[in-house]
Amino acid sequence: MSHRASVGARRGIASFLLSPFRRQTYRNLTYLALAVPLGFAYFLLVAVGVPLGIGLAFVVVGIPLLALLVAFALGLAGVERWLATALLDVEIDRSGPELPGDSRRERLVSLATDRTTWTALVYLPTKLILGAAAFTLITSTLTTGVSLLLVPLYYDQPGLYVGVVADRPVEFHPALYVGWNRLLVGYETVFWLDAWRVTTLVEAAAVAFVGVFVLLVGLQLLNWLARLSGWYTRLMLDGTYDVAGAVRRTVGSRT
Repeated sequence: MSHRASVGARRGIASFLLSPFRRQTYRNLTYLALAVPLGFAYFLLVAVGVPLGIGLAFVVVGIPLLALLVAFALGLAGVERWLATALLDVEIDRSGPELPGDSRRERLVSLATDRTTWTALVYLPTKLILGAAAFTLITSTLTTGVSLLLVPLYYDQPGLYVGVVADRPVEFHPALYVGWNRLLVGYETVFWLDAWRVTTLVEAAAVAFVGVFVLLVGLQLLNWLARLSGWYTRLMLDGTYDVAGAVRRTVGSRT
């Protein structure tokens, strides 16, 4: 193994073991936990608002409804940029494009035809995928790891069963065969496992050790998911129009 590969392996192991002690890990968890309700809300907003606005486009109320939806989506994109910057430490350009046009109508047309307007509108419902992935990882790794880690505290409580129960016995067939003098000499046996219960502190400690490993794996996967989310947010929302900033500039110019 080369020196560079050895250093990379040591860094990877250190990152894996030290992930519970890094502040950024819990900032990532906060971001991913927020992605669950936000992704669902964004998906409902776009899935209901866009078809409704298109369906009512032949009457007067349809076009203003779509315009309001786009403005609201751009405002939510600003919130997403702030969350990614504050929690994921991702640098995203929040200045927004300078809309060409002298009149308000020309600037609105420029906003409606700008690419970043539609990338923001596409980004919001796709965050549901991030929320679903985060929810799956959190419930399958973190909750499982914490439950296993706490087994030594409650394994011997009366009326409580901690262990494994199979619907039918699981068979294991370990075998060892060695060729010797044109003969095949070997050993094979069968083990059955239908139920196993934690009854001693040593067994509980072994289960807790497995829980620590599951937690470390889960945190590492969630950190990777957060980094992927930061990259995707920057790709989709970098330079999108800042509605809140435009409102502040308008109010400031009037005062």
